[in-house]
Amino acid sequence: MLRKVDRLILRVPSLEAAVRYYRDTLGLKLVRQEKRVASFRLSDDTTELVLHSDPDQPAEAVYYLVEDVRDLYRRRDELQLKFVSAPKQITRGYSATVRDPFGSVLLLLDRTTSEAGEDVVEDARAPGTLFAGIETRVPTKKELLVQLYEKIGRTADDLPYTPHFEGLYKQYASGHSEPLPTRQEVWRHLLNLRKGGKLPKLGDARSESPDVGPDAEAKLRETLGNDIGKRDRLPYTPRFDEIVDQFNKTQPRPLSPHLVWRLVAKLAK
Repeated sequence: MLRKVDRLILRVPSLEAAVRYYRDTLGLKLVRQEKRVASFRLSDDTTELVLHSDPDQPAEAVYYLVEDVRDLYRRRDELQLKFVSAPKQITRGYSATVRDPFGSVLLLLDRTTSEAGEDVVEDARAPGTLFAGIETRVPTKKELLVQLYEKIGRTADDLPYTPHFEGLYKQYASGHSEPLPTRQEVWRHLLNLRKGGKLPKLGDARSESPDVGPDAEAKLRETLGNDIGKRDRLPYTPRFDEIVDQFNKTQPRPLSPHLVWRLVAKLAK
């Protein structure tokens, strides 16, 4: 069933530095480089190493090449494979995340559709979610997350960096086997559910954006830069920690990460 390791995926903090290291120091062949992803060919000339700096993609992943993902899906009971979701189309075939009878996670892909050519850097991300690629590592337990969300009774936009989120995170993570979700992933699971209309309406947020004055708001806008247009990607990332630190250095009284988040949410509307 498993023909070979098709690609290894690694997230790196600096794509440019990582490309120089893997190309110039380790001697791998650079096939293609784009803004946030680069692809290398290993010495067997078939296996790829994909480096990326995208916080929405898994930090590490191994994809196995199979003959036909959809055929495995049809025979899943016979093969004792538990599919996290139905096969999804990617650039040159289909991919799926499955678990074997022992709970091990296997990332599968095939090449059953037309070839995309060597110019394409394919990361096998899953389409159709607000944060593509997250579900391939840790599946969303929808019923559990909705139940915990209702119990807390605090709107999603008002949750980041609060004790309520910490409580939700610990209970939700305890309902998973390895690998456990990170806080970043749980946040994104929540927003994917909200996008799909699966989260109940809880009314207005409990906390309001702090009144820091126009000068401070302008400073935060400057600190955010292009990230102001993608605020939902920020919580529980190193980038947001950096924003909080930079902004608070300009303020007479530092704000908590939650209040900075509420201010970011206000400015991004």
